[in-house]
Amino acid sequence: MAEADKRTLRASAIIAAVLCVFDAFVLSLPFFALVLFAVVFFYFLPATLWALRSDRRVARLRATKAGIYLLAAVATFATIGLQNSMADRRAVTLGDACLAYRAKYHRYPKYLDALVPEFISSIPASRYGLLVNGNFFYSSREDDREPMLYYQAFPPFGRRFYHMETRSWGYLD
Repeated sequence: MAEADKRTLRASAIIAAVLCVFDAFVLSLPFFALVLFAVVFFYFLPATLWALRSDRRVARLRATKAGIYLLAAVATFATIGLQNSMADRRAVTLGDACLAYRAKYHRYPKYLDALVPEFISSIPASRYGLLVNGNFFYSSREDDREPMLYYQAFPPFGRRFYHMETRSWGYLD
């Protein structure tokens, strides 16, 4: 492989990694991953097939770039999916702590901070992202009905809601 080809692939890998990290940990939504999918299927795939007719080296280079970008897009979706499942597990833990609080005091806590340190050691972050609020949202009600516990999931889903008593999930929005 020529040195210029290696530099080109290295640059593509760096661009893909930066976009993946930015999507997964800054935006916390797959914006650039969707762009990468579009670029792969609407540019690299036809360009690779076209290059196969005349220059196999160029076709191989384009196919490798397509693979790099496709891998970055899949890694972004996987990372965001892992963050959502992490948030789900943490919401269940918070919900169990709220139910334990209710069992002991015969009412739900007004704030999640009331659970610390008796029922839970600390209030965890729901997700990791610089531009997305990574906190759980909790609103208690004065009539002692079940409060709402939710976090911001990536679009188009909106806020993911955990129903503590039935241990079920839903979306608000």
